[in-house]
Amino acid sequence: MGSRHRVQEIGLAYHIIIKAVAGVRAFPDSYHRSRYLEFFAEEIVKSDWRCLGYTVLGTHVHLVVELRDLTLSSGFQRLHSTYAKWFNRRHARAGALWQARYYDVMIESDFQFLETQRYVALNAVRAGLAERPEDWPYCHYGAVVGSFAPDPLVDEDAILRLLGRNRRQARLRFQEYVDEPDPRRRRQMFLRGASDRAQTPAARARRAKRA
Repeated sequence: MGSRHRVQEIGLAYHIIIKAVAGVRAFPDSYHRSRYLEFFAEEIVKSDWRCLGYTVLGTHVHLVVELRDLTLSSGFQRLHSTYAKWFNRRHARAGALWQARYYDVMIESDFQFLETQRYVALNAVRAGLAERPEDWPYCHYGAVVGSFAPDPLVDEDAILRLLGRNRRQARLRFQEYVDEPDPRRRRQMFLRGASDRAQTPAARARRAKRA
């Protein structure tokens, strides 16, 4: 069976997941995670992406990018091929590093965007790598809520504007949203903030299509 066709749409954000082959820790330590993020930073420029989030774990990585050109497939093929070649050289190994082509989810609503942010932020906690999501240094979340210095990879304004126009208040709302385990309460939080919410990438893209 052939690979599914990837739908690319300029102005929309995508959640990207890539996993290493069974038994291989593609990101075993801080050096490997930092090296991957260096390659990712280079690819953001080459592919003209807007980075809206990431987390690098032990065996896999989650990325959130907004397309400003039709570079979803070409960019991620190049990024993961570059890292795989570097990893294989460093470890004197041969063969595939990744299970398969990356998996992508198009983000089509503001609520889906927030839920994706929460999912990415909590990955390190669920993997047992950190007690709190803001403690994991290889994720954008800590910088967005103010636990770390601003992350040069991430357009945090594009994230925080979904939570309100006041930056400090938006940081607090973002942290409250990620910490809330009840999906019904998260939906209520999302709806309550509608009047104070600025336009997100998904909303802007939908509005442009209707024009």
